[in-house]
Amino acid sequence: MVRVSSGPLSVEELLREYAVGPGPSVRANFVTTLDGHATGGDGLSGSINSAADKQVFDVLRALADVVVVGAGTIRAEGYGRLRTEDAGLLAVRRAAGRSDHPVLAVVTASGDLPEKVVSPEDGAGDLLVLCAEAVRADLADRLGADAVVPCGTDVVEATRALDALRDRGLTQVLTEGGPHLLGSWLQAGVVDELCLTLRPVLVGGTGPRIVEAAAGADALARFDLLHALEVEGDLMLRYGRTETS
Repeated sequence: MVRVSSGPLSVEELLREYAVGPGPSVRANFVTTLDGHATGGDGLSGSINSAADKQVFDVLRALADVVVVGAGTIRAEGYGRLRTEDAGLLAVRRAAGRSDHPVLAVVTASGDLPEKVVSPEDGAGDLLVLCAEAVRADLADRLGADAVVPCGTDVVEATRALDALRDRGLTQVLTEGGPHLLGSWLQAGVVDELCLTLRPVLVGGTGPRIVEAAAGADALARFDLLHALEVEGDLMLRYGRTETS
């Protein structure tokens, strides 16, 4: 039976709703509008999120060892190193034996990384770059060899990237996109869960959707609804990948 809840939930309740099992898992977290856009008119996802969505966003990060983001999204959204600001969520991470802050893993085939994410920050998480072999040497010169992991010749292969993360003990994986990364990971069949906030707004135009992938006759993946949380018109939906026999 699908769990349905209406009204605000506490952080403790959200931690139970989004709890993960002991084994490795890959989650994707996105926000979208009623007309299917992943960003607002300014091209940023932050302009379509809400306080309820941000609360889930923070909880999902608190439950992750590593947050994986494509370099295009890093540049567009202005990512820096990750921090766990909330004292309660920091305690949750410590109780689970995780580092205080999630590792930020950036996926790049070009090596084009902004200085904001490259520069170390006190009191923030580590950086790991999952790259194509062609840009490995340049990135290693810039970041140090330990922070750079080649995961394919010309592109970053999803399975190799996940193997590299798990080899480093980073088994609870959260990806925040962007659409191209999610599309490639869905095509590779490595996404276990999709956490999707549906905002009750329309933005129009031709902005990006949550998935960009080559068109095909078959669905990229099928998911089963695990829960639906409603807060002031926002729907926070948690889906698990449908198991095929």
